[in-house]
Amino acid sequence: MKLKNQLPGKVFSSLFYLMAGFVFIIPVIRLLIMGFTLNDGGLGLANYIGLFEDPRTVEAIWNTIIIAIGSTVTALILGVGFAFIIAYTNIKRKRLMEVLVLAPFVIPSYIISLSWSSLLDTKGIVNQVLSSMGLPVIDIYTIGGMILVMGICSVPMVYISVISMFRKIPRDLEWAARTSGYSQAQAMLKINLVQARPAIISGGILAFLAAVDNFAIPAFLGISSGIPVLSTYIYEKAISFGPASFNSAAALSVILSFIAIGGIAVQSVFIKKSSGIESIVEDYSARIEMTAWGRRLTEGLGLGFLCIVNIVPFITMMMSAFQKVNGVKFGLDNFTMKNFEFILGNRGVHQAIFNSLALSLLTCVICIVIGMIVAYLKIRKHKQGMRAVESAASLTYSLPGIVLALAMIFHWSMVPGVYGTVKILLIAYITRYLILQIKGCSTAFLSIDPAIEEAAMVSGRTRVVIWVKILIPLLAKQVLSNAFLIFMSAATELTLSSMLASAGTKTIGLTIFNLQQSGDYNLSAAMSVLIVAAVLTLYMVSVLTRCFGNIKEKLKKQKKMMKSVETLKEGKNHYELEY
Repeated sequence: MKLKNQLPGKVFSSLFYLMAGFVFIIPVIRLLIMGFTLNDGGLGLANYIGLFEDPRTVEAIWNTIIIAIGSTVTALILGVGFAFIIAYTNIKRKRLMEVLVLAPFVIPSYIISLSWSSLLDTKGIVNQVLSSMGLPVIDIYTIGGMILVMGICSVPMVYISVISMFRKIPRDLEWAARTSGYSQAQAMLKINLVQARPAIISGGILAFLAAVDNFAIPAFLGISSGIPVLSTYIYEKAISFGPASFNSAAALSVILSFIAIGGIAVQSVFIKKSSGIESIVEDYSARIEMTAWGRRLTEGLGLGFLCIVNIVPFITMMMSAFQKVNGVKFGLDNFTMKNFEFILGNRGVHQAIFNSLALSLLTCVICIVIGMIVAYLKIRKHKQGMRAVESAASLTYSLPGIVLALAMIFHWSMVPGVYGTVKILLIAYITRYLILQIKGCSTAFLSIDPAIEEAAMVSGRTRVVIWVKILIPLLAKQVLSNAFLIFMSAATELTLSSMLASAGTKTIGLTIFNLQQSGDYNLSAAMSVLIVAAVLTLYMVSVLTRCFGNIKEKLKKQKKMMKSVETLKEGKNHYELEY
């Protein structure tokens, strides 16, 4: 009888594991096999040998490494610098500065690329001023331009990795150093920066991996100028449809994957090291007291720099969106609303927006359901197989997007009715972003005491009632937070859709990319302005909702405190009356 009761559970687990392997593992295995598959169907290293004999492959690898290192150094300097200023100094407007530092994290990188290309266009405002002064113009469509834009996009990753660590370093270490004769600057350099080194290196590796993975920035700034990197080179190989194009693209993908996975392995080592000297809580008080003059100078330079880097390019892109002709001086004679009229009235754009929103919503719902199941079975039921599912989902997230897209093509083209339809995009998004919901739900379940469920079961509640009345309300905040991140990532992504979308399944990112590549810069700028406005509106709504929720919680606590005080007063009065 006991065996019969266990049988359905075992069948479900087996099917679940098989499905996870089919969706997450087999595509990667097929990609590896394709990298070694020859034109005649045999296996060998000819694809790799042929690639390394091609000068363009060597150029793409070197460009990838140079751009990744350059952008990482840029991100480290800016990210660590602003984290240090915000964590340790007594400047005002820290919240505003932090919002500006994190701004590139909210906006898609292809829109940031487009805004910088508007600012530093050959006929743009900056280069017109430089030409009038007899100075050489700045060309954004170079390796230096890609390093700049990619570095700016990676600053939030470094900042987030470092700021918390800075605040968690105990002050006792600084005081001990000052007692030993160190100056404040020496204590900061030899104590705080050294103790934060694992977090700094981890943030740097994260920025390096983001640069290696990035397709949008090299596509917008590098393809037109003939500068290949591995991500765009794989894209070029895959869409060329030559006799060995997919095999060569697979071999390049394997090379790029080893770089990415190697970086992740190194990063995990430093993440473990960074937990050694952390204090229990973050210290938000200022540790460096600057004079009024020094504080104002730091605030002015910091906010001014962030405005130039993060706001000015978007203003120039907005100006381009209202221009009749790109590159001509902005004025009333060149002002038009027709770019927005075209975007808002074009059926192709409507279809792209609908596709992105529908795919993002479906991805969120499916990721929530699967993520909660996997997290529950892993945390509450201690199913070891769920850890394997989590690892498989982590693998597809750690792979560069262009590599995952190619793996999707090799695998799902063998399944009828999937490749070339909207289904493959949905599967790709779920495969890419599911791990975010699994991690979030796992964290949420760990914060809920199992005794709550046990008490509900003892009182006669069914599992459905426990989920609906207890677990889902307690999980909601964390689950919705991760769902919002998945929604925004899927709605604005470009890499997967550039490889997997067909004529009727274009997305927002792919539409902007196609407009830019076809030379319709003003139209791409107009659509980008609308997307930025929509993204910022959604984030503002999210922030306001969170603030409103916090206010409600505070009011509830105040009401409870008032009731407690009234109860104490009544008890005291009753005691006085008796005696």
